[in-house]
Amino acid sequence: MERKWLLRWLYASAVLHLAVGLALPWVAAAPALDWYHAVLGPEAQHARQAWWLALFGPTIQCVGLWMLALVWFGDTRREPAAWLWIGAGLLLWGPQDIMVSLRAEVWPNVWLDLATLALLLPAVWRLYVLDRRAAAGASQAGPTAGEGELFRKVLGPEWGKLHPDIQRRFAKNPRPGQALLYDGRLSELRASRIGKLIGFISKPFIQGALIPYDDSGFPVDIQVYGKPGSAHIYKQRIYMLNGRKPIRFTSYMAESESGEVLEYVGLGLGMKLKLHVADGNLHFTSDGYFWDMLGWRIPLPGVLTPGKTYLRHCNEAPNRFNIRIEIRHLLFGTTFVQAGVFQEKCAAEKEAA
Repeated sequence: MERKWLLRWLYASAVLHLAVGLALPWVAAAPALDWYHAVLGPEAQHARQAWWLALFGPTIQCVGLWMLALVWFGDTRREPAAWLWIGAGLLLWGPQDIMVSLRAEVWPNVWLDLATLALLLPAVWRLYVLDRRAAAGASQAGPTAGEGELFRKVLGPEWGKLHPDIQRRFAKNPRPGQALLYDGRLSELRASRIGKLIGFISKPFIQGALIPYDDSGFPVDIQVYGKPGSAHIYKQRIYMLNGRKPIRFTSYMAESESGEVLEYVGLGLGMKLKLHVADGNLHFTSDGYFWDMLGWRIPLPGVLTPGKTYLRHCNEAPNRFNIRIEIRHLLFGTTFVQAGVFQEKCAAEKEAA
């Protein structure tokens, strides 16, 4: 929770820099800033001061954009170095700006610089400490916590109603550098006309999440793995369609602060999932889509999404299961369907991979 609020503060600071930079070229000569021009010099120089102030706007835009990129990098990768780079930039800029402002006796700049350093430096240092501590803990950890722990927690007593083979399957956790590997074949891949349109439009942004083709009888490889310093569970699928280049799609699952199962498909887009057990099999149903943007999870209207997702994991044998996925739109009906049978690769295949 602490990390989330620190990130929100830094995202907001970066966006504020960007917004101020965008505004300066347009408002530098506005009457509302006459008081500031009066601090800088006599009225005869106000036009030149406004020009310099407007010229400074694109520089602040650039700084805001770079800061936004570093915050995003540090947020998504949990990379401690990102916070050090932001801190180094603040320490490089702040003292020099304060010194120049003091020489010219421009006190508004001095107070603004001091406030900026006081508000941002502790935040980036705390994020560095948190992410470095998490990375150190991950390097000493054993297997990544798998889907099973999360699903068991969410299902509660219903977990015991799952087929024992499914329980054992999800109880396996990927070890660092050793993914859980599955292969199989899709007997059905189908997209409606609206589904194909949605798939092609979304392809540049979330490639592989919504496949806009019809096909059948082709192989699919799946890897389930963890990343150092991350509590998320990653799943990569490679669809080897007939006569087309392989399509790679990676998503990850996470637990929200309120204990919900979230699946992210790319660019901060994701969906909440509800789980239930029926006839010993595991069922997933989406409960709304969202866009995680700048530390805030923004719900998306259902009509603007591909549709409600239904996934069924059915056991066939101790090492074999079938999956069926359907996405149904409120207005356009079923937009996407996938169905196939999968099995875990044997230990020899894992070592060869």
